[in-house]
Amino acid sequence: MELKDIVAIAGQSGLHKIVGRSKNGLIVETIGTGRRFATSFQDKVSVLDDISIYTLEEDLRLNKVLIKLKESENVPTAKDDLKSIRKFLVETINLDSERVYDNDIKKLMTWFHILKDTLDFAKLAESDEVAESSAEANSDATNDASTEDAKPKKVAVKKAVTPKTAVPKSAAPKANSKGAGGSKTTYRSKTV
Repeated sequence: MELKDIVAIAGQSGLHKIVGRSKNGLIVETIGTGRRFATSFQDKVSVLDDISIYTLEEDLRLNKVLIKLKESENVPTAKDDLKSIRKFLVETINLDSERVYDNDIKKLMTWFHILKDTLDFAKLAESDEVAESSAEANSDATNDASTEDAKPKKVAVKKAVTPKTAVPKSAAPKANSKGAGGSKTTYRSKTV
């Protein structure tokens, strides 16, 4: 199981694995209980792969946070004292205590304890290394491209559109609805 397949849904406790898709949303299965249900387009669904946490150096992606928590010993649970959890996270991941709320810290600890037995951390670390190497390669390529002489880009010229003059309905003659060969009727405006 990978982080891109796991979601958190606002208003629903726990984490959920994406099982399938419906035309109105996702079909998910709750991790631990195995209960399946469908989400609607109104539910706020967050994919764990897209989540990051504020640290003092930079925003740290959730996969890196989970790897560091797995490597450390005696990870506190969400029910432990909040000050001790915050202190542990400051030491472990260099958490920015001023910008991270208490409920987010509890949520992180709950998520870690749910995922520590089901998530493949070796694959997570491997995908993290691949992502970092590709990000470095992309930044090197953009630096190389910016140092080359830039060729001027061709700009498409839009043709001027002449507005069509519309004839007001009141000025258009009314067609004769009577059979063929009838007299021509002219348009008469209604008098008020």
